Amino acid sequence: MDFRSLSWFALVCTLSTVACTERDPLDSATMAATGDSTGMPPTDPPSDPVTTTGDVPTPTTAVDPGDPTATTGSVPGDPTETSDSTTGDAPVLVGEYLLAVSTVIAPAQPFQFIATNELVGAPGQQTMRTALQPLRLDQGKVTTPRTPIGEPLVFAGIPVVDGIFKVDLGVVMISGAANPITGSDITAQLALVGEFVGPDFYCGTVEGDVLSPLMSSLSGSTFAAVRIDDPSDLPTDVTFDCSGNTATDP
Repeated sequence: MDFRSLSWFALVCTLSTVACTERDPLDSATMAATGDSTGMPPTDPPSDPVTTTGDVPTPTTAVDPGDPTATTGSVPGDPTETSDSTTGDAPVLVGEYLLAVSTVIAPAQPFQFIATNELVGAPGQQTMRTALQPLRLDQGKVTTPRTPIGEPLVFAGIPVVDGIFKVDLGVVMISGAANPITGSDITAQLALVGEFVGPDFYCGTVEGDVLSPLMSSLSGSTFAAVRIDDPSDLPTDVTFDCSGNTATDP
């Protein structure tokens, strides 16, 4: 179904209408890894990759915060090469990133997540596992409070070819607690098309549609992820696209 004919004005009005409803915890999302070693963002978002996603979990609803240790494989600090004790494959690169998703509705108020990534395989042909932990955001804010809420979504077996990947998130439900634009619950069908610029940065574009409270296209939305050393000490300037544009609170 093509939702692009619906006006942005109608979407913003509808989101604003539900802004005062009771909020539930946020629940989901996805991303990440490394590739090229330049360390600088590309000037243009990457084109669609030649690969498809790995296994994608079924959509989940908002839940109470839980212990993600069984699924995230989180390792703080500098990415570290280790052997894969499960498969015996090539070295695994592990790291944590601040991932920001900037929508065309309000580009300077990005949704934010802690992405924990694990990359396995030889350069040029790798497989990624990623877990995305949503962060709480006050309405209209970029830097507060950014505390974890809900459980992360985990995706595994995602092909990464020459640093380029695509992750089909399927249908994700985000509650108002992590929605800095209107503070209202939303449901969307999303895919991330990205490129690893280096061990400290990856970025790309967002494909998909908002399904509720009003159907509309998210074409033109972007994302970016910057490696962090400590999830409790996040940057105040939040990068949200491949050009290195940032958002922060006044």
